[in-house]
Amino acid sequence: MTNKSSRLYQALVGQELAVDVSGFLLPSIDPYPYTLSVVARPDRDPDMVEETLEDELERVMSDAVDQEEVDKAIKQAKAQFAYSKESVTGQALWLGFSEIFADHAWAEAYLGNLSAVTVEDVRRAARRYLAPANRTVGWYLPTGGGAA
Repeated sequence: MTNKSSRLYQALVGQELAVDVSGFLLPSIDPYPYTLSVVARPDRDPDMVEETLEDELERVMSDAVDQEEVDKAIKQAKAQFAYSKESVTGQALWLGFSEIFADHAWAEAYLGNLSAVTVEDVRRAARRYLAPANRTVGWYLPTGGGAA
């Protein structure tokens, strides 16, 4: 996720618990994990950072998502998609990419499908995929004193 106004960015980076937060999902014909990555500030307790992340995920699974937030996310995703297709090369990349896991119709229907997403769709997906039982959490902690 690249949006500095997103709830995770505001809760983690905006509150100076982290220096970066990102999300990644690779569309694939086979199931693939949704990855959330947080780079904690060196002066922050990783437990506190993880707890804040978990609190925000819990809010998404509850009824804390509203229509305004969904509309904003859809608008931003549409803009990112449009910008990525401004060139012939970008259009070709999208068509070729969609052929890997679906077909060219996926790319052609993307904006319409995106527009159809509802608040309940977001809540249902969050409850299904972001539940604690579905998570694997790992920490990369520095062990050395500096560069070699």
